Amino acid sequence: MSGQDREGLRITRRAFLAGSLVSLLLASCRREAATPPQQATPTVPAVGTPAVQVPLTGTLTFWGHPDHPLERIRDAFLQEYPNVTLNWVLTNDYYTKFQTAMAAGGEGAPDLFWLEASDVQLYGGRGLLLDVTDLIEPIKDQFIPAKLAEAYVPKASRYYGIPGDLSVSGIYYRPDLLEPLGVTIKDDMMYEEFLAALREIAAAGKKAVLYPAGGGGVAAAYWSWFVAQYGGSGVATCDGSEITVDDEAGIAAARLLRDIVATGATLNADFWTPEYWDALNSELLVLDFAAAWARGFWESNLDASQLGKWRVAPLPRAVPGGPRTGVWGGATLVATAKTQNPELAKQFMKFAFASEPGCQAAADWGIIPSWIPYLEGFFQQLKFKLFGDQPAAKLWLELGRELSTTYCRPAIYTPALDILGTDLDPIVQGRVTPEEGMKAIGDKLRDIAPDYQ
Repeated sequence: MSGQDREGLRITRRAFLAGSLVSLLLASCRREAATPPQQATPTVPAVGTPAVQVPLTGTLTFWGHPDHPLERIRDAFLQEYPNVTLNWVLTNDYYTKFQTAMAAGGEGAPDLFWLEASDVQLYGGRGLLLDVTDLIEPIKDQFIPAKLAEAYVPKASRYYGIPGDLSVSGIYYRPDLLEPLGVTIKDDMMYEEFLAALREIAAAGKKAVLYPAGGGGVAAAYWSWFVAQYGGSGVATCDGSEITVDDEAGIAAARLLRDIVATGATLNADFWTPEYWDALNSELLVLDFAAAWARGFWESNLDASQLGKWRVAPLPRAVPGGPRTGVWGGATLVATAKTQNPELAKQFMKFAFASEPGCQAAADWGIIPSWIPYLEGFFQQLKFKLFGDQPAAKLWLELGRELSTTYCRPAIYTPALDILGTDLDPIVQGRVTPEEGMKAIGDKLRDIAPDYQ
């Protein structure tokens, strides 16, 4: 790829401004002004067992951002069902327009939408999404359990979407740069050992893991991973009835974040800024936490000489036998309650994320579907430019099975991210203890909790 071609692939900073993790989560399915990274070969022909054996007709609308994975799924669907009309409206303000429609009781909303987990809980709990329990129940055992749970709304005891992106996370690292330092990243290690490795990296003048000034979305993202690894539910219980951000797991997650920064290894830069890519390309940043879907962004922004030199490993364990991963992003495909074609919407949803051609179309864009038959099948044949000959697909499936089913993202999760993004930093900097800092965050969330229950 020429330098000119690669320049067209550089991600902009706009999605990551203001340290808001909401922007980071939306970026998990957005590559603004970027050509989708080339997925590893081979490819699967766009054929499969249709969801029904009779011709489908009707019209569905979908709102999303430009360069969306649902575009490829749309094209694959139309190859099998050419009599259906699919109107995809792709704009930069799609989420604001959707929120406006939801605030009006769903009037004017699209038939289909790619919705973050916390908003599935919010709008599903308010009856604004289509109940798809009849679609999910017969096939629910075919999905990664933690992702299936994100489509389930405890308040209503119903499913309101089909699981989309797997969005597991791990460590991206350069073994060729770490080995001369005497550092080995193991597939199974505790955070105590990882902290020692970070100290060695810092002593050698290299950087590992980000922590920008003030913490921001980076701090909130890390805390969210760690609290799940400690066995916590996150900011609140899954039904949103109780704030848990300051329970034992939440405090332990804040303490771990503080200890990581205290190693002196962290890079003072935000996610995916020019400073970040420069640190990677100059071989200053030799290790970072990253989600599986981040691979495409890395391949588009790293110099060609970097590709194939990186490897991926699980996150360290926080507790013996605990999960070695955490979820970041990973939206759910939903239909709105006022759709005029509910059965057609369900057919599309099933095709998109519970069929071979639909899942492959999604994977060609760069996300990893949560449908186990695909993950255990064709997905295992894939290789990735970033990771060379490493069988990364095997690891992603393994980590998907480890995702915590205790951790969840209820409706209050979205505002909680902004509070965590500012209020974790005093803990990290040692101005307050983890117990004091998390108690203050918990009190703020309890004040607003009634609005999200």
